[in-house]
Amino acid sequence: MRWLLWIGATLFAFAQEPDFQRDIRPLLGKKCLACHGPDEQSRQAGLRLDTFDGATKTKSIIPGDSSKSRLLARVTHATRPMPPTGPRLTETEIGLLRKWIDGGAAYTNHWAYEKPKRPAETSIDVLVLARLKSRSLTFSKEADRPTLARRAALDLIGVPPESAALTAYLKGGDFEKYIDQLLASPQFGERWAKVWLDLARYADTQGYEKDSKRSIWPYRDWVIRAYNDNLPFDKFTTLQLAADLTADPSIDDLIATGFHRNTMTNTEGGTDDEEFRDLAIRDRVATTGQVWMGQTWGCAQCHTHKYDPLTHKEFYQIYGFFNQTADDDHPSDRPVLKLTSTASTLVLKELPEDKQRKTRIYDRGNYLTPGEEVKAGVPAAFHPLPPKAPKNRLGFAQWLLSPDNTLTARVQVNRFWSRLFGSGLVESEEDFGTQGIPPTYPEVLDLLAIDFQKDWDVKKLLKRIVISDTYKQSSDVTPELLKLDPANKLLARGPRFRLDAEVVRDQALASAGLLSKKQFGPPVMPWQPDGVWLVVYNGDNWVTSKGEDRYRRALYTFMRRTSAYPSMMNFDAPTGETCTIRRIRTNTPLQALTSLNDPAFMEAAQRLAERAVKESPLDPARRLFELVLLRPPTRPEAARLALLQRQTEQDLRSQPDNVNKLLRYSEVLYAEDRVATLIPDARTSPKEWRFTTSEPADGWMQPGFDDSQWGAGPGYFGFFTKPNETTPIKTGWNTETLFLRYALELGDKLPTKFKMPIRTNSQFDVWVNGVSALNNIYERSGHYEYAINENGQKAFRPGKNIIAIRVARYGTSTNGQVFDPGLVASMPLAPPKPGRPDAARASWVVVANTVLNLDETVTRR
Repeated sequence: MRWLLWIGATLFAFAQEPDFQRDIRPLLGKKCLACHGPDEQSRQAGLRLDTFDGATKTKSIIPGDSSKSRLLARVTHATRPMPPTGPRLTETEIGLLRKWIDGGAAYTNHWAYEKPKRPAETSIDVLVLARLKSRSLTFSKEADRPTLARRAALDLIGVPPESAALTAYLKGGDFEKYIDQLLASPQFGERWAKVWLDLARYADTQGYEKDSKRSIWPYRDWVIRAYNDNLPFDKFTTLQLAADLTADPSIDDLIATGFHRNTMTNTEGGTDDEEFRDLAIRDRVATTGQVWMGQTWGCAQCHTHKYDPLTHKEFYQIYGFFNQTADDDHPSDRPVLKLTSTASTLVLKELPEDKQRKTRIYDRGNYLTPGEEVKAGVPAAFHPLPPKAPKNRLGFAQWLLSPDNTLTARVQVNRFWSRLFGSGLVESEEDFGTQGIPPTYPEVLDLLAIDFQKDWDVKKLLKRIVISDTYKQSSDVTPELLKLDPANKLLARGPRFRLDAEVVRDQALASAGLLSKKQFGPPVMPWQPDGVWLVVYNGDNWVTSKGEDRYRRALYTFMRRTSAYPSMMNFDAPTGETCTIRRIRTNTPLQALTSLNDPAFMEAAQRLAERAVKESPLDPARRLFELVLLRPPTRPEAARLALLQRQTEQDLRSQPDNVNKLLRYSEVLYAEDRVATLIPDARTSPKEWRFTTSEPADGWMQPGFDDSQWGAGPGYFGFFTKPNETTPIKTGWNTETLFLRYALELGDKLPTKFKMPIRTNSQFDVWVNGVSALNNIYERSGHYEYAINENGQKAFRPGKNIIAIRVARYGTSTNGQVFDPGLVASMPLAPPKPGRPDAARASWVVVANTVLNLDETVTRR
């Protein structure tokens, strides 16, 4: 019966009069407007089809008479139909055009450029249910309490709920009170700050090739506090775009301007600072357009927008608002606001009037071909600047927040909706323009936007959505409903989607009792694989944090643009190089491999198993489910877990090494906690190396080679044309090459993870007992830890070992040269021999790892 109704509704839709915005505009945009649209540079034959005047003055369209309209003649031409390339119009599309023209060819304004209209109904549920009933559908049943508790917590605070709040809700069922507790949690700001930081293209480095570190984390902390304090969105906007232009801004206010200081800085030698300053300003224009108005303004930097109402000239008028800041792509990232003796952040600062720049239109977007000078201004298709608004960033912020702006409130409401339902009411969050996807429930979008604009209260908006019956539906789905609405656009069930990268990780740590509640401060470095930071021209090292900093929320993880944190990258986390309006979820084997095998997840499994066995020794499986999914397992689930545990225990009884690894995983993982210096470098008490600057005989890197005739000296080796206080040369070296040997004694239990901290501006090769162990061709500053390769690791042996190094000057001798080698390694563990009970305990680590990898665990349902 439902299928008959659906077919009938579809046929009815075809029988309706064509609508310009729904039917004709998308057709013209796909087939015609690239050559006959608003872009005057690419417009062909002087024909413009995106406006009524443009289409009718050339008689391409004669309203009411398709037979005399040149447009129909051209698209149906027997030998030369339009468009000249690509797919031709189908018979159905031609029929739509014909019917629309015969009906009067009415052009209407794009829905997003019309003011929101308040519907008669003011309930989300009534509006959604009315449409469902028109399709002979209704809401799904309400999700059970454990599911709702987990859903709301992951949506609102990004981690499982506190035990007391959860227990009270599961027992009493007061969902609204539970939501109020989540909204009041300090973790609320951390969850929603991450959403905003995607938009702000936040990262802890400058970007481009060198990608050096920068200090801008105080801006990240400001965003967290703003959300926790429920700062009204209008003030949230104004401070980020123009706090420096407000009256008497506080230090906190100025920190907020870091939003547009997240643009990248190119410090590579030989680049033109003005070129990259210009790119940063363009990025600010494009980012502002997408974040606040859902407009793709960046498309107009080289030519007039081909689909939306923004000319090439108007792009540079908007550019004019952002063109007067003092930052100039300098390596220092100036201007910098000093906060304490150890903390600083990047801020916006307006140039004084006598030093302000002229803004010109760049022909084809090339900064080397400036054209007509323009003044700061807003696009003519939208509302004007407010009457008393200054023509600077502050005035532009006021324009974005004006009651006449048809987009800002809609775009923000849609973004919040998307994070709660997995997809926005407008699916194309980044594009509310004519090429975007129309809203599935325009009345709901307008209702929420109108009310949000009254007070810009974020927490009130979120609460209104999450206490609705629409939100509380079960995500279970029947085959019939899945076939009818696979993407859940009708909202006849609760949404189910994969959790964000940060939530996947934070949830695992929280369930295990590992997640730190520490907030704010400099970024931290949890465990990541060796070699990820092997960056050209950069000596920065990833130094694994100590103590609870290893277990901070993912929000605080150091973000390097060119070397993203691997496990989160696998789950689609952005790099911070560009504004990310929405994350497109992927489904790849790498994600399963990450959550199954990544050491951070394995450590969480170890601690989760320990916790479950300790808290519920008679039924650890039940406790695992309660800690992770907030519900007990079903009988079939419990039976499968019991079988897995028994089989794993049986296997582990004959695998004592694996038992120890599973029970002591954190000790195995954090080898740096056992790091010992085997050969000190010049930062402490350097050891003497045997050296020569003459080409040695064959076999010089082998253990049996006689180096007794070589010289002896400690690092630093090298010379400088001028004395260097931070790098004092201890052994002179001013030739093209340098050969070094060091004899190292090791005990019977060998260390692991050998690394060489080396400071040099030279190329070098390393051998261990004659085996090639390391090759470096990059110039880096500071001491950088180079990992010995796999063959080199295996070459170390008990007793005497020979480390041999060949160093070659990099560049001319006038630059000076330096080489300071050292060697570190992780000392071996000495775990006791495991007993029979240990195999049982270790088996629960495998079970815990399995629970952390259930589909239900890594999805929000």
